Amino acid sequence: MKKIRIGVINWDASLTHDTYFGYYQTRSLSQAKYRTWVPYYADIIDEERIDYHFRSVTEYEQELQYAIDAGIDYFAFVWYPTEGSLLHKQKSPIDCSHRVHELNYARHLYEKSTLTEKLGMCAILSGHPFTDHDLSDLVTAFEKPYYEKIDGRPLLYVYHGNTKETILHVHALCKERGIPTPFTVPMFTSADVLPLADAVSAYAAYNPTDVDRYDALCRFAIEQDLRRMQTGKPIIPLFTVGWNPTPRMERLTPWTTNAQGDSIYLHVNYAPAPTETELTEGAAAFADHIKNNVKEKFAGHILTFAWNEFEEGGYICPTYREDSTVNDTRIHAFAQTVEIFRSELENA
Repeated sequence: MKKIRIGVINWDASLTHDTYFGYYQTRSLSQAKYRTWVPYYADIIDEERIDYHFRSVTEYEQELQYAIDAGIDYFAFVWYPTEGSLLHKQKSPIDCSHRVHELNYARHLYEKSTLTEKLGMCAILSGHPFTDHDLSDLVTAFEKPYYEKIDGRPLLYVYHGNTKETILHVHALCKERGIPTPFTVPMFTSADVLPLADAVSAYAAYNPTDVDRYDALCRFAIEQDLRRMQTGKPIIPLFTVGWNPTPRMERLTPWTTNAQGDSIYLHVNYAPAPTETELTEGAAAFADHIKNNVKEKFAGHILTFAWNEFEEGGYICPTYREDSTVNDTRIHAFAQTVEIFRSELENA
């Protein structure tokens, strides 16, 4: 098997408490019992309160260096509209489209970094209202030297909520500029979008009702991969480092609340965070899955949930330690999983 590429989902809401998303993330993670879930760069105000500051490019490059040292090839940034978000009129209390432009902050830091030659990026097209100007900005990013490509085509993951028309609009903009049509990878399998898919993948493995351990979560992720293979499309398998959104269940966020005012995660079991051994054992099982089940349909990439989904228990980024030092145990374990993927799959 040729050299594989390791991508990791990046959803960054580490913003100041007076922003929309920063308010909810600091509120969710401020409880003392979640202190070890908090990213290393958070500002610890007191035992029951955290905040963030707007980091500089230099500060952000420390985070990028952690990812580079772990062997990650690219971040898959969730890409949000700016113009479409600013123009959006909120339709209900759970509608957050009017503020999603805030979530582009980390990506903009990346774009200004001197480390883009060492760590690439691609977009996960979010399911929010994009304008022509927003999609034009996306296509401009496709042309950057650091943008991840498959066979010369920019890699574009597409999140739930997007339509066939949105994808075709992006394709048309590429054609106008004379650049290759993106290698399009929906993270869902609706019938209208599948004909446009070059491969399929997913954002996360979640909502399993019978999962209460990490090894069971890994098995569930493999089962989901096998279901996606039934589409007949090539696959970018989704590896997970965890799933546990209890901070958002205890302190609700609008975008994870249903019309009845309950958490969308209600009545679902969750897996405790994996130990270092459990994470590497999960990687070995996942590599076997790719070799035995996916090999003929493997698109050469593995996508991982996630770099920084701290509120959902899926994170690789180093976190805060009680003695105020950096807890880098999880990222060291993930570096070992990358080595497992490469040794098991590139030599298969």
